[in-house]
Amino acid sequence: MINFYNITDRQNQEYYEAIEVYKAGTADELQLKTEIIDQKMDSGNAVIIMGKQNIMPAFMSLLWRLEGTPFMVNEIVSVIPSFTDVPFAKMYFDVLKHSEYYEKYHIIFEVEDPEFGQKDHKINKMNFYFSQGFQWIKGVKTIVPHPLHESFENTLLMVLTQNRFIEFKREDLEGLIVKLYKDLYHTEKESYIVQEILAHLPENIQLTGKYH
Repeated sequence: MINFYNITDRQNQEYYEAIEVYKAGTADELQLKTEIIDQKMDSGNAVIIMGKQNIMPAFMSLLWRLEGTPFMVNEIVSVIPSFTDVPFAKMYFDVLKHSEYYEKYHIIFEVEDPEFGQKDHKINKMNFYFSQGFQWIKGVKTIVPHPLHESFENTLLMVLTQNRFIEFKREDLEGLIVKLYKDLYHTEKESYIVQEILAHLPENIQLTGKYH
């Protein structure tokens, strides 16, 4: 049996189990330092969702609330390597769609841009997201810097929201980008990367259920 647990502070054993899942399931060069995750939890803006198979911790994610915006961002997803055949992604999305976070926020996922390597594989991943009710925020391209290196990942934004007919204004996306880069990547609005992303935002923001 697989059960999921919400963790909102560090005062329980399950928090430390979730950290062990993160360390085992995330490549070393992509890992945030444990003290950074500690700080996120202490801020009150983060929640960890952990999945256990019976009593074995196997899955964890971290959601971050972008204060002053209607968005949360899914910053981390990690699975113990020996559990990668378990359909945790689908189960996790089902958990999200029955959560208070889904009721209160639009949940943002940064996904790999198919235009940069392994196109078919990345499109297949996006199609899976679409099958779970996600929408792609068309024309918005972002960059995720890796924690310990100068390398980065070219990304697109997808959103899980209970309002299938939501419309975002350009200023909504500007606020999202500025807050996301400040909170997650410690990059200010005046930086070159944020200014470039903002400069290339489409005037009319479109959400779509397929990649084209």
